[in-house]
Amino acid sequence: MQFVDLYPVKGTFKPGEEIEFRIEIESEKQSRASIQLSIFHLLDCILTETHAIPLMHGCQQIAFKCQLPSTAAFGYGVEANLIGENEEIASTISSAFDVLEEWVDFPRYGFLCDFHPDRSDAGETADALVRYHINGLQFYDWQYRHDHLISPTQEFVDPLGRELSLDTVKDLISTAHVRGMAAMPYLAVYAASIEFWRKHAGWGLYDDHGEPLKFEDFLGLMDPSPGSPWIRHLQSECDIVLSSLPFDGLHVDQYGEPKEGYNSHGERVDIPAAFHDFISVQKASHPQAAVVFNAVGNWPIEALATANVDFVYIEIWPTDPRYSDVLSILRNAQQLANGKPVVVALYLPADQHVNIRIADAILFAAGASRIELGEKDRLLTDPYFPNHQPVDSVLREILRCYYDFVVRYGDWIGPTTTEVTRLQIEVPDDVWVIVRKCSGWFVINLINMSGYDEPCWDRPLSQPDQIENLLMKIVDLDSAQQAWWASPDRGDLRLFPLDYWVEGNTINLELPFLDYWSMLAVKIGE
Repeated sequence: MQFVDLYPVKGTFKPGEEIEFRIEIESEKQSRASIQLSIFHLLDCILTETHAIPLMHGCQQIAFKCQLPSTAAFGYGVEANLIGENEEIASTISSAFDVLEEWVDFPRYGFLCDFHPDRSDAGETADALVRYHINGLQFYDWQYRHDHLISPTQEFVDPLGRELSLDTVKDLISTAHVRGMAAMPYLAVYAASIEFWRKHAGWGLYDDHGEPLKFEDFLGLMDPSPGSPWIRHLQSECDIVLSSLPFDGLHVDQYGEPKEGYNSHGERVDIPAAFHDFISVQKASHPQAAVVFNAVGNWPIEALATANVDFVYIEIWPTDPRYSDVLSILRNAQQLANGKPVVVALYLPADQHVNIRIADAILFAAGASRIELGEKDRLLTDPYFPNHQPVDSVLREILRCYYDFVVRYGDWIGPTTTEVTRLQIEVPDDVWVIVRKCSGWFVINLINMSGYDEPCWDRPLSQPDQIENLLMKIVDLDSAQQAWWASPDRGDLRLFPLDYWVEGNTINLELPFLDYWSMLAVKIGE
């Protein structure tokens, strides 16, 4: 007998809400067993329960429910032991979950892009995504037209010839809500169908020669200036969407170009300021709705990060190909947004496991996350979301561990923590160090970049050189009281105590290994 899977039934839970898991077990025969299930918050085991169960031959699924002793918003680890009739542990497994006031406090963004009339797998799709703790879904290209978002008929064909259904959209929204995931409808801030664009030439956006601007010959670009006829029209469309469908906010897109434009009177349009204003109007009109706006190619990040968005969303392009560029872009956004969560879109092929692991390790360690998972075990590999690719079994296991890890230790490395740059940490030159701080702890993330001259995400990388017994020094940290370490890379996500020795004002430690990403938590005194 053995565990097959363990996962929460929701992407996130609300404070005070009953916590529920699903446990899948496979047994070669009928027998009796018990499940010992423990819940941890960081170092503390806050709940342990043991349940006797009858085992059937084959596979079975068991629901486990519990009420946490605390209603505070935290990240939690779950560990289960399967104990046989001989009282020996036959199998172990772990998972994680978190409790959030609002999903945007720690967004783990996924996507849906198939709204076909015959779709009937909403539940299976949502169940696949909660295994990764996805708590928000971008409904990409769900709309009838860019200028008229809701179709006049239940079934319709979108501008690219795809058959869609409003009933499917509604079913997926409802299913997402049941699974603790928010539903965010995609829209473009200045795009209209060619037909609409031609009928409203005076509403359009023009270049400096007075030529109308288009996007890939099937969309016309409109003037997004505050109070312009187009923006009044789009605001009305947003009102209709949020009053007609139970979406949880708005995901607003742009195309990164043009960066300059003019209205039909030849007057220059301040596009970044127009984006900023559109966000403000939507938040004022719909204060309970989340609003997110895509900084395409990290532009115009100054206007968007300082706007009233619920989290910063950045699409990084190959013009910034180095992993150091990714980290710099993230840090700049966090500083501009005064600590708001950041979600990054970085399109990587599904067969580039190393690139994916390094990207996720950097972003998670730095308090951000990445939109990469959607549909049913599919990976976001292209700016046009329907061009997703399947997640193979190896990558599935890797990502499950990474998402379990970041949720379990979200209080140490999530968006509510802050980065620390003043610590002097001595490690090998090819090990990146990202330090987060939360109440009473310094959390040191180590990213293995050994074997690379200039690691870039836009070209396939080989596995970094594995490092065993990594020696490190922390200078001027004489208030250390204890040290713990963990890693998502070998399947065991637990915290282990780490010995250290002091030489003068320097703390010396030896980390057992560094494959891709390891985390060291140092408790400090006042």
